Amino acid sequence: MKKDNRRKTVLINRGFQYRMILKFIVLNIMIMILFGGLLYLFLNSEIESNLKSAHVTYKNIKEMLFPIIVTLSIINIFVSSVIISLFVLFASFRIAGPLYRFNEVVKAICNKNLRPVTSLREGDQLYECSITLKNMSEIIAEDFQDIKAKTDEICAMNKAGAEKEKISKKIEELKKIVNQYQL
Repeated sequence: MKKDNRRKTVLINRGFQYRMILKFIVLNIMIMILFGGLLYLFLNSEIESNLKSAHVTYKNIKEMLFPIIVTLSIINIFVSSVIISLFVLFASFRIAGPLYRFNEVVKAICNKNLRPVTSLREGDQLYECSITLKNMSEIIAEDFQDIKAKTDEICAMNKAGAEKEKISKKIEELKKIVNQYQL
């Protein structure tokens, strides 16, 4: 039962989400202000010039508004799509860049390099994850160094004909290090 609930839990930095939502809302408001301003400028100039002529009727003004609104709406859709696409592209780099670096670190660990470097800017979304990944690789590397040193000691003790008791003690120390890991 716990697994089902755990699958629904997604760990996301809420502050990052709220800032991203706020940026999209501000961007949308700016685009709508731009659209409203352009609509006002077009309508103001067209209506003012048409009202000055005596032969313009209300029906002509209504007919004149439709193509202007359609044209400005198409321009608004195009401009807002370009602006939002650029904004999303820029925002995705802040996530995609660190993920690419993490992928390279995992590849390095798969190639048995336990000292890969992950350095992210402090403001990046995944900075904390970078620190955790670095700590993990350092801990594993230190344990492997201990295992290697103890294995070398056991080999040296065995060649020197050391007592079985001393060798057994070193083997127990190795087991203690290895048993810390869930394999």
